[in-house]
Amino acid sequence: MKHRGLLLAAALAALALGSTALGASPRPPAPPSGATLALLSQPPTRLALAADRIYSVITDRYANGAAANDTAGITGGASVTGYDPANPGYFHGGDLKGLTGTCTGTTNGLARIKDLGFNAIAVTPPFVQRYVQGDGAAYDGSWVRDFTTVDPHLGSETDFGAFVTCAHSLGMKVILDAVVNDTADYIRLSGSSTYSSEVYRDCRGTTFDPAKFVRSGNFPCLKAANMPKIPSLFGADRTAKKPSWLNDVTNYHDRGDIDLAACDQDCYEQGDIPGRDDLFTEKPAVVQGLADVYATWIQRFKIDGFRVAGGRNVNKAFFTLWTPKILAAAKAAGVLNFQLFGDVAGLKAIDLSDYVRARGLPNLLDVPMQDAFTGFAAGRSGPKAIATQLDDDDYFERNGVVATPATFLGNADIGRAAEQIRAKAGASVSAGDLLRRDLLAHDLLFLLRGAPVIEYGDEVGMMGSGGDKAARQDMFPTQVAAWKTEERVGSPPIGAGSSFDESQHPIAQRLRVLGHLRDTIPALSTGASFVRYAQGKVLAVSRIDGNDRREVLALFNSGTTAATVAVRTSTPSAGWTAMLGAGAAASDAKGALSVAVPALSTVLLQANAQVAATTPGAPKVRIARDSLSGFWRLGVAGTAGPVSVAFAVRREHGKAWVRVGVDDSPPYRAFVSPDTFKQGERVWVVAVARSLGGSAAVSPALGFKPRP
Repeated sequence: MKHRGLLLAAALAALALGSTALGASPRPPAPPSGATLALLSQPPTRLALAADRIYSVITDRYANGAAANDTAGITGGASVTGYDPANPGYFHGGDLKGLTGTCTGTTNGLARIKDLGFNAIAVTPPFVQRYVQGDGAAYDGSWVRDFTTVDPHLGSETDFGAFVTCAHSLGMKVILDAVVNDTADYIRLSGSSTYSSEVYRDCRGTTFDPAKFVRSGNFPCLKAANMPKIPSLFGADRTAKKPSWLNDVTNYHDRGDIDLAACDQDCYEQGDIPGRDDLFTEKPAVVQGLADVYATWIQRFKIDGFRVAGGRNVNKAFFTLWTPKILAAAKAAGVLNFQLFGDVAGLKAIDLSDYVRARGLPNLLDVPMQDAFTGFAAGRSGPKAIATQLDDDDYFERNGVVATPATFLGNADIGRAAEQIRAKAGASVSAGDLLRRDLLAHDLLFLLRGAPVIEYGDEVGMMGSGGDKAARQDMFPTQVAAWKTEERVGSPPIGAGSSFDESQHPIAQRLRVLGHLRDTIPALSTGASFVRYAQGKVLAVSRIDGNDRREVLALFNSGTTAATVAVRTSTPSAGWTAMLGAGAAASDAKGALSVAVPALSTVLLQANAQVAATTPGAPKVRIARDSLSGFWRLGVAGTAGPVSVAFAVRREHGKAWVRVGVDDSPPYRAFVSPDTFKQGERVWVVAVARSLGGSAAVSPALGFKPRP
């Protein structure tokens, strides 16, 4: 028995390492070669979003270009019009004409935003709102009642068209916030307002699971009397929403309000966010209706992308069905490289990756990296937190596209960048140090991978005191008394002045420099990432673009004293020019160089020579269970970068090698789900290393059983 136990333990250990030791193993197939190898070895691609720098704005809070539309063309008090510029929760008068500006002058408007270094603008939903609900108004676009046209507070469809035309003439993309989970709150539900987990019943009273009918052409018939809570509409509310299908109460989940502190995934997906009617997104008719609505905006105005709010609040299959319809509409409208990224809050990278790998969202806001960036810049966490998030990008790779998320430091939901940094640095941080830490955080955002998203007003030092209403200040002279005296980073309180007069604010000046660097150095947008040093208070990351083959080295010091670090690069015997910060450098014959990084500062160096196009050595594939995800982790040994590494599998009874992942940033990895394969099926794996010059080397095939 003892020997049998030892043999079993040895077999299981061998399996975990990808061995073929369980029983007699068939002869491994020959590794791919020739045209097949060349095809498999192709490097990864990045979404077009990687080259974007996005200015995110609440249209109502930017600039008032036409006072005539402040009250949406109706008469009455704030409870009717939603307009009260002294109340932080109501409309303040900003509009599309103000946001557009003259389209040439850089004092305000889109030309100002372009001058700050941005090439894209994201705006809150422009659709018609239910102006007032409870004790607030829909200035941020949260309570949509008519998806088909522009809210009168913001102007007209002509104004929106002029806004898009101006942006495109400046070389800027227009990204709309897309609302797919809910509408304004018109439906009254029976009983209490609390969430009900009652099963769904069709119009005949038979119970059913909506998830099983998502892809069906025969979704069960529904009637109001059989919904979990009986829904009702009264009077004018019966026809308040557009398109008309939104007035059908059975197109909503009708479960009641969720409690965010005690809510499982079903609750998130099927309950009402308080103050909103939650759409029944499992219904094919609802998916098609939402696709038609947004396709119309693309076709009419040629907008360039959507930032999708509430990604966690729709059912798992929704984006797999809706996204292809949107991308097809964009292609038909002639909009190239239309971008979609979702906002999914409160999850770690491994959980977020499911929204890309399985749920159909092409991209996401990088919530975990936001915490790592602001924690490092505040001096609260070390550089390894950022390095870990860069490593976790491997979980998001799909169909040869590597992670290119939208990155940010703060926003109107969680709080502004300066507020997030100060909260982590502590109340005792000095004004001078807070500014330096804020600048350091923006350096991280622009010099590391991802598409930077900046909240409007951060460039003039707006800080606020938290998220939501506390982070949505006016750029134009404000009538909110508290905002006049509110602390700012890098400048005094605004008082009765206009933030547009702060054109030389130190953050605005840094953004112009960073935007220019992204424009002129391709690696900062599309380059692979190589963490060279992550110790103490210093992070050093090389960026290398496979086409340009020019290495740049970014070093960040969040400490209050200067640091000198020795790092190893991929460009030996080369001079390095300082692109940001002080001091040129030179690397020795092994690529090592020593760099002094001042306290609370950044240094960016660019090599004066290209990375050599060497021939890679043959890699050795490694296979193991991933403890975080339950996937099988494919990796390599014996491969020195910079290379890209592709992983391909051949199934037991298959004849072709199929690529399952590719990575150009070490550690070179791919993750595959065991559910992809049959029970007991043997799978052969190879790794293909490709140099920047295009030469490739392949490993021997290694077999394992993903589902023993």
